[in-house]
Amino acid sequence: MKLVSGVFAALVIATLAACGGTDSGDVPEELGQVTGALSTCSTTCASGTTLSCSGSSCSSSDGQYVQCNGAYQYCPSTPPPITCSRANTCTFIDGTSCPSAGTYRDCCLSGLPTGSCYCKFDNTWTCTLPPEGP
Repeated sequence: MKLVSGVFAALVIATLAACGGTDSGDVPEELGQVTGALSTCSTTCASGTTLSCSGSSCSSSDGQYVQCNGAYQYCPSTPPPITCSRANTCTFIDGTSCPSAGTYRDCCLSGLPTGSCYCKFDNTWTCTLPPEGP
């Protein structure tokens, strides 16, 4: 009886091997390479600061935010304080060209950032000017 069961077991194993039943499951796989293009998005905030980011997906809203791969960067709500130098004095800026009509910027009067400039329709700044002396 032992011989018959041994022969039977050998027959079952041989049959399974022929049908692929004893396969270990190791199937060679093709290795693929995944590549993704990076996109870059940027926006210029009202303060003049530029925000930018890179990722597999990005979007931006003019003067509001940039977003890359779901991470948002928002423009600051208030512009940083200006440094009073000759280039930022109201009298120096007044009459010079500006980027787009209807925008404002701060300027300095008597060494303090208390003045303001407005970009006119002809793309020139008109600024607060100190009173004329006697």
